[in-house]
Amino acid sequence: MAGEMNSWDILLEALKDLVLDMFNKFKLKLSHIDYKGMPNLSRGLLEEMNDVVRLADCMCEHYRPDSAVELAICVLEGISQRDTATKLKQKRQQDYRQKYRDHVAREFHTFKEGNACLGENVTLSSRYTKLMMVTNPQGRSELDHEVLGLRERRAEVRREDTHFAVTVETLFHPDERGQTPQIIVLVGGAGIGKTVTVRKIMLDWARGAIYAQFDYAFYINCREINLSQQADMLSLVNLISACCPCGKAPPEAILASPEKLLFIIDGFDELRFPCDQPKNKLCSDWGERKPVEIILSSLFQKTLLPQSSLLITTRPTALQRLGQCLKEERYAEIMGFSDAEKEEYFHTFFRDEEKAIKAITFVKRNDTLFAMCIVPIMCWTICTVLEQELNEGKDLAQTSRTTTELYMLYISSLLKRRTDHLKQDMKKFLSRLCCMAADGIWKRKILFQEKEIEVYGLNHPVLLSLFLNESVLRKRMKCVSVYSFLHLSFQEFFAALYYALEDNEETGELGMPGNDIRKVLEKYTEYDTNWILVVRFLFGLLNEETSKYLTERTGCKISPRVKKDLLKWIQIGQGVIDNLNVFHCLFEIQEEMFVSNALEHFTGIVLKDCILSQYDQMILAFCVKQWTGLNSFHLEYCAVALEDHENEFIPGPPDRS
Repeated sequence: MAGEMNSWDILLEALKDLVLDMFNKFKLKLSHIDYKGMPNLSRGLLEEMNDVVRLADCMCEHYRPDSAVELAICVLEGISQRDTATKLKQKRQQDYRQKYRDHVAREFHTFKEGNACLGENVTLSSRYTKLMMVTNPQGRSELDHEVLGLRERRAEVRREDTHFAVTVETLFHPDERGQTPQIIVLVGGAGIGKTVTVRKIMLDWARGAIYAQFDYAFYINCREINLSQQADMLSLVNLISACCPCGKAPPEAILASPEKLLFIIDGFDELRFPCDQPKNKLCSDWGERKPVEIILSSLFQKTLLPQSSLLITTRPTALQRLGQCLKEERYAEIMGFSDAEKEEYFHTFFRDEEKAIKAITFVKRNDTLFAMCIVPIMCWTICTVLEQELNEGKDLAQTSRTTTELYMLYISSLLKRRTDHLKQDMKKFLSRLCCMAADGIWKRKILFQEKEIEVYGLNHPVLLSLFLNESVLRKRMKCVSVYSFLHLSFQEFFAALYYALEDNEETGELGMPGNDIRKVLEKYTEYDTNWILVVRFLFGLLNEETSKYLTERTGCKISPRVKKDLLKWIQIGQGVIDNLNVFHCLFEIQEEMFVSNALEHFTGIVLKDCILSQYDQMILAFCVKQWTGLNSFHLEYCAVALEDHENEFIPGPPDRS
C-alpha cells in the first residue's frame, strides 16, 4: 500500500536516530556480532562507511532486509540503545503486519469453482453472495436431513422471536449484556456457503474493511489438518507459520498481543479426531510440540492463548460434538438464500425475464427442489439444468417432473462434454464412482484422497474432473489433492445408483460389500437421515424411461431385481400409512401400476403434526388415484398450505438504546 514503510525504510530511520558516537559503536558491534552463523561485514569496510544510507544498503544486501532489521535490533540492544531498539521492533511489527495482510489478500482474492478447468479461477468478490444468518441456532435433530430440513428450520425461525438477523460485520459485536464473544460458531449444511463466507472474511480483513480489532487473522483448513498424521508433532507456531508468506513468521511479534489474534477454523465436522481432550493432556505453551488434536483442543478449551478469538465453521451434524469442547460460545446459523434471494438469483442467472419466470414457477411447485435452492451451489445446478431444457424448447413440467429426473438431466449435461470414444470407459467409471459414493455414505465421508481415487480406478484423464471437484491442500511443504462430489446430494444420488445397477465385476473386485439393498432400507426405516434422499433417488432411478435413458447414455443397466425388492419392502406393511416419505418415494418412480401394487395391502392414511405443502398435496393426489383400497384419510393437527413460499421476515435484534 502507498505510504507503508518497508524493512529498508525502518532500518534507515533507526540508524538516523544514532548520534555519531553511537553510530561508530553500532558499526564496531556489527563487525563481530554472531548472527545465526552468518559471516560478518568486515571491520575495515564498516569503518569507511560514514553514511547511514550506505550502511543500510550494505546491511540489506548482505543479510537481506528482514534479517538486517532483526540484526540491527540485536546490535542496538548490545550497545544499550534500548529505546531505539524498541521503536525498531514496533515498526518491524507494523511492517510485517502489512506484509501479512498483502499476502492474505493475494491468497484469498480468487478461488476455483466446481468442475472448472485447470487454472480457471474466478474472483471471490464476483461470486460471493451475502447469505441470511441468524443467531442462536438450536441443536438439529438427527432426524432432519441437512437440506430437506432447512425449510422447517426457516418456519421455526419465523415463529420464534429468539432468532435475530446477524451479519458478518456484527458477529463479534457485544451482546445485550455488553459482553464481547471470543468464540463464534458458524453453522450450516453442506454447500450452504460456510467456506466462501469465511474466505470473504479473510479477504475483507486483509483489505481493512472489517475486524480492525484483530492484528492477525489465521485461516486453518480442517481438510489440511486431516492430512497430518497423528504421530506428527507440531506447535501452534507451526500452524501459524503455515499461514504466513514462505511458511515463516516472527512468533514473538505476532503472539505478543493474543487478544488481537483471530483463528478461523474451517470445517470442524471434517476432523477425524476428537477435540474434547482431557485437561491433563492440554498445553499452554505456544512453542510446545504436540499432536495436532492436542493443539486444537487447547485452542478450543482456552488453555492456549486464552485471550485470542475463534471463528469455527461446522455442519449441524457435528454441533453437539463441538459444543462439548467449548465454553461461552455464540452461535450463528447460515440459512442460505431467502425466497426473495432465490428469485433474484434466478432472474440474474437467466437474464431473459420470460425464462426466469418459467424456471422459478416450476421450481416453486417442487418442494424438494425449492428447498435445495436455499443452498447456493444447488441453486446454480438447478438453474443450469433448467436453462438447458428451456433452450431446447422443452416443457419443464413434462421433462423433469421429479427430483431424480432433474439430477439425471444435470448428469446428461456433463456427459455432453464427452466425446464418443469415451463411451466405452463410461460404464466402468460410473460403476466405480457409484461404489465410492455408497462407501462414503456408510462411513459418513465426503472427502476422498488421491490414493482412494486410485483404489477405485477413477483417475481417468477426462471423466474424473467432470464428476468430482478437486481441492488442492497443503501437507507440510507439498500440495496434495482431495476430491468431493459437487454437493452431498450428488453423492447420495450416485450411492442410490450403486444399489440400482446390475451386479458387475467392476465393483465386486473393489472389496465393497455386495449391494444388498435390504441394509439401505433398514437404515431408512430407522429414520437415518443419511439415507432419506438415497432411497428417494433409488425409486426414481427405477422409472422405465429413466432406466432406458441411463443405459443409452452410459451403458449402465438398472437391475430388474431391485424393483421387485422395493415393491416387496413396501408391501410388508399393512393397515395405514403414517409416513409422508413413502408417498414421496412412490411419486419418484412415476409408474401407476407399481404404485397401485405397492398400496393394495393398505387401507388408510394417518398423518399428524405436519404441514402439507402444495407439492405434498400433488404427491398424495397422484398416489391416491392409484389406490383402489383406500378407505380412510385422517389428518390430525395438520396444516394444509393453499399457497407456498410466502415472503419471509427475520427480525433484527431489539432496540436497546
